[in-house]
Parts: sequence; C-alpha cells; structure tokens
Amino acid sequence: MRLFFITSLLCLTLPSFAQQEPTHIVDSTGAVYWRKSQPVYLFISDSPAGEDAKRLKSERTPQYAEPFYLDTEGVNYIRSREAVDPETMRVIPDTEVMFEIYADGIPPVSKASFAYDGQYRGEKIYYDKQVTVTLESEDNLTGVSRLMYRINDGEYVEYSEPLVIDSIRDINLEYYAVDKVGNEEEHKSSRFLVDLDMPFSDLTVNGITDDNIVSLSSKMYLQAYDSTSGISAVYYKYDDQDFVKYSGKGLNISSLQEGRHSITYYSTDNVGNEEKPTTFEFYLDRSAPLMVADVLGDRFIVGDEIYFSGRTKLKLTAVDNKVGVKEIMFAIDDEEFVPYEKPFYLPSVAGIHRIKYYSVDNLNNSTADSKKSRYLGQGGYEEFKHNVNKFYVDLAGPLVDHAILNHSFVRDDTLFIGPQTQIKFSGRDSESGLNRFAYSFKEDVGEQSYEEPFAITNEKDGFYTLQYFGYDNVNNRNVSEFSFYYDGTLPEVFTQFNTGSVEGSKIPTYPITSGLFLSATDLKSGIKSLTYNLDGSAFVPYRGLITGFQKGKHEMTIRAVDYLNNVREETIEFKIK
Repeated sequence: MRLFFITSLLCLTLPSFAQQEPTHIVDSTGAVYWRKSQPVYLFISDSPAGEDAKRLKSERTPQYAEPFYLDTEGVNYIRSREAVDPETMRVIPDTEVMFEIYADGIPPVSKASFAYDGQYRGEKIYYDKQVTVTLESEDNLTGVSRLMYRINDGEYVEYSEPLVIDSIRDINLEYYAVDKVGNEEEHKSSRFLVDLDMPFSDLTVNGITDDNIVSLSSKMYLQAYDSTSGISAVYYKYDDQDFVKYSGKGLNISSLQEGRHSITYYSTDNVGNEEKPTTFEFYLDRSAPLMVADVLGDRFIVGDEIYFSGRTKLKLTAVDNKVGVKEIMFAIDDEEFVPYEKPFYLPSVAGIHRIKYYSVDNLNNSTADSKKSRYLGQGGYEEFKHNVNKFYVDLAGPLVDHAILNHSFVRDDTLFIGPQTQIKFSGRDSESGLNRFAYSFKEDVGEQSYEEPFAITNEKDGFYTLQYFGYDNVNNRNVSEFSFYYDGTLPEVFTQFNTGSVEGSKIPTYPITSGLFLSATDLKSGIKSLTYNLDGSAFVPYRGLITGFQKGKHEMTIRAVDYLNNVREETIEFKIK
C-alpha cells in the first residue's frame, strides 16, 4: 500500500526581530494544521517513513495542482473514492478513505485596554501621570504564537506583561500577533499622550503698590496655563473662606473690609492633575485722603462771610498715610476741575464764589467718591465759599489745560498719539480774560500760534514733551506741558496661503482647495481692526482662514488699522486654478 505525504515550499523574508515562521504544526493528537496561504505538494511512497517518495502530478488540472492550495478554512480532506480492506484487498463500496488537514488562514485578533485615574478626549486622548496598557490576542484555530509591540518606532519586542507608561509624554503604541502556523495580524496602533505636567496659574493685579496695597479700583485677574491636556478649572478663596470656581472675569474685592487679606488659588487640568495652591497677601485700602484748605493772606470775617484782598491765595493740602496722594483737583464756581499744583489766587470778581476740590490717592481712592457715598446728591467734593468786595490789579496769568480729542490711548501711564490725533487747548482767566495760546516742543526755540485743534505730523516716532502757553489780555502768561509717545508708523500686513503656488504662472496661482490667512502687526500701538474686500466688494472683518475662492483671477485689498487710526492698505492679486 502506498502512502501520501504532504509538504510545502516556504520562502519568506522576515524583519530582524522576527523568527522564522512555521508553515504548519502537528498537535498532540496528530492533527495537521496548515497555513492556508502556503502551497501544497503531494508525494507518494510505499514506506511508512516516506523513503523514495515520488511527487504526484495532475494530468487533468496541472494549472491548479502544482502546487495546489487548500480551499476551505478549517478541515480539508484528501480522499480516495472507495476504501480497500488492507487484509483482504477487497473494495468496500460507499466508504471513502479520508486524510484530514486543517487550513488556518485567519490571523489572530489583538486589542489594547487602558487603566488610568484620569482621561480627557479632545483632539487627542490624554491620560494622567500614569497609564497601564494591557494587550490581549485571540486565535480561533491554531492559537497565538506570540504578541509583539513597540513604542515610538522602537524595536518590536514580545509582550509578556502589562505596560506601565509614566515617563514618556507622546506615545504611539503599535502591536500585532502571530498564530502558530505563521499567520500575522495586520499591525494596529494607538496614539495618546500622558500628561506629565502640572497646570500653572498666575495672579495679575493692576493697581498695586510695592507694599502690596490695593484699593477697590484695583483689578485682579487669574490666568491658568497647561501645555498638554488643557485647563479644566481655576479655584480661589479669600482668607478662610471656601474655594469657589473662577469665572474668568475680574475678581471682586468689594465685599472685603479694609485691612490685611489673602487670596489662595490653584488650577486643575483636564486629566485631574492639580496644582499646589498659591497664596498672595495684600492690604485693602478703602480710605480716601484727608483734605484741609488754608487761606494765605488778608482776610476779614463778618458773620458767615469772609472778605479777601487781591493778594489772597488758597492752599489745598491732602494727606494719605498708606499710599500717598496722587492728585488734588479743584474748580472755581461752575468751571471744569483742574489739577492743583500750588496755592492759587481767589477770584477777583465781586460776589460769592465757590471753590470745589477733592483729592485722589495713588490707588485712586477719592474724597469725591467718599462724599458721594455719604451725601448723595451733594456733588462729591469739598466746598469753600469766597466773597470779593472790590476789584484789584490782575497779577496772575490764565489757567490752561489741554485735551486729546480722538485716536489716543494710555498704556503704562504713557499717552500715545499719532498723525490723526487732534490736540485742543483750553483755559480761563477770571480777571482780564484769556487772549490767546501758543505752543512748542520742549527742546525747540520759539512758539507757534494756536488757532484751533491741530494734529502733529512729520515727526519721527518717539517720546516728546509739548509745552503750551496761555496769555491773558494784559499779557500775563501761564505755561503747562504734557508728555506723550508719538507713533506715526503704519501697521504691517502679512498674507499666507495654506498651499503652495502652481509653478510657471505669471501671477501667484493656487489650487481651488486653498485658503488664505491674513495677519497684521503694529509694534507700538497694536492692531485695532483687520478687514479685507475681494474683487471690489465691501470690506468685511477678518475672522480666520478665508476659503471658498472661485476659479479665476482675484484682487484682494487688506486694510489694517492701529489704535491711533494709522491705516495700511495692501492689494494682492492671485489666481485660483
């Protein structure tokens, strides 16, 4: 009796980390499992050991038989039509001789599971400081030979126990399994980030002294930062109160009493990392300065009326024992308040006059505010009554002031103006009357006459001090000045398409899927607005990537305006293909 033998030809090129994969196995019961993708050759021999075996060939279907492939996943049969009794050599009808061989062409299926304390799913998956990854694989027929993995393009190694990841930030985990006949699973991957960073929060206080003294007009803000999973929430508390969630707006200190206080704050990120609380101590100054008015010169009291000569001046004094006095303001009768700098002459016009005054400390606590709070409707100022019973020689120049009418701003106590800014002078003289104004830069010689509000042009960017002079009708002169930074530089405009241009075109040409980014900078004043129009349409605000261009040639005008109304316009041409 001749025996049939099955063999295969196997030639694979394997990665350096892999071992030579088997094409088949024989289990403990003697069952043969064959990799379905491998060819099969049949040999026949009359020896149980297969000696002098001869390879079988097919005359009817040589194109499918040399070699042939197992067609059915699982059990396949090599069979005779009818069996022959090995002792009597008689044919046994309706009985086949069947040789079983099991085809395995399905690779294992692997999966990864994650154990963690905190997770956040945004554009990426974030885990807290440590994540444990467990890999599992199943194979329904021959079983799993090995499960392989690698991290961030490293070498593949065989998986043996759960992976604890606590020192790598950006993870790309790749893995696959191989069954016992060499079927290799398609490689899988999982990308995630391990958040190893603590969030950080910061307190900003606008309006504070070197001794950490603040007032009700001071502004406090909290800002938190996290470079990985992002900020979840910020919490704060005053003194021994309970922590509350920060709303993102300025902190309210109006409920605090005058005196020493503390604010404690911390932040948490989206995977639960919690910052160590930080405490800032400060003193809340709710008190305005104390004020005194002293009369310098002759005076005569009759009942409740006081009479002064033309030589009399009024001296105003303000005292603040915490942060010092920032300014004293006063007004005579119904005129506008002006800064107090030194004792001033009282009005010389006959009748009763009212001098109103208030003071402000360096944290903007004002006696005017305190008056309003206690005596609602009385105007928010101290008041001094003055009665003049005769005229006298005019010895003082007019009081002068200035106003910035438009296109200006103050940053860090510095006034910024530009070529569009209008400057106006004003003044008064209660005796002979105001006659005219003149002005000059502090470094210049001579004066320029002032007729109406004017703008400064043709000056280089930089710091300047402008002096201005008020003359009364008897040519008494008073002088004042103010400093500013002059910014006449136009903003700069930048454009950037998010795709490359098509080569060989006379004008820049981009594919129809292109989008356009716009940006502008202004080093001194900052950008107030950025608008554009397309092909002569109305200007619209720039709000982000511009897309949806139609095919053809286009013209776009970009307009950038800074906070001093300096305007830069640039026009670009491009084509969409």
